[in-house]
Amino acid sequence: MTTNLALANSRSLASIRVEHARELMGKSYHKSIVSRFKNDHDLERNIHHIVVSRLPKAYKVKAASIAKTIIEEARKNSFDPYFVMAVISGESSFNPKAVGPVGEIGMMQIRPSTGKWMAQIKKSKWQGERTLQDPVTNIKLGVAYLSWLRTKFEGHGQLYLAAYNMGPKAVKNAVSRDVYPKDYPIHVMKRYISFYRELSQKNSTI
Repeated sequence: MTTNLALANSRSLASIRVEHARELMGKSYHKSIVSRFKNDHDLERNIHHIVVSRLPKAYKVKAASIAKTIIEEARKNSFDPYFVMAVISGESSFNPKAVGPVGEIGMMQIRPSTGKWMAQIKKSKWQGERTLQDPVTNIKLGVAYLSWLRTKFEGHGQLYLAAYNMGPKAVKNAVSRDVYPKDYPIHVMKRYISFYRELSQKNSTI
């Protein structure tokens, strides 16, 4: 992993969010609803609320640890935590038991081969597929993989998002043909913007 964890931890989450939003949205950032939120605005409480409202009933007891993991892993890897939640929402609708058509597991829909590889990189314990069934571990490995893809595609949001869905080789092959996959990135970004709309509506009622 090339992320400078010490640097990330020394910066405020608000500054990380803004920087990442600019990376994802480019010139459209300034006119977007995301640009209105440059401070934390009860970030932790709001994320906890989102997690609680979307988790299946059996997992609501784990909402605090899941929300904390989203925030901590986003900070460590210099991601906007709302972006991490947008990926989770698009992949599994916050269902830790979700299983994909080609064997993807858990909240961030990680294939066991990818999970094992990322666990080796992070030097964390790997106990087979059941490792990915734990929502906290699943998020840690999923965010780590996103961070790896971000480095591989030099911070190009559309490409590293597409690679999370298609795999890096498929994206590189597409780009070599001057094709820039957009369906999955659009899918995630719509959810990302939606979280900020919810935040805006919530603040307007306070």
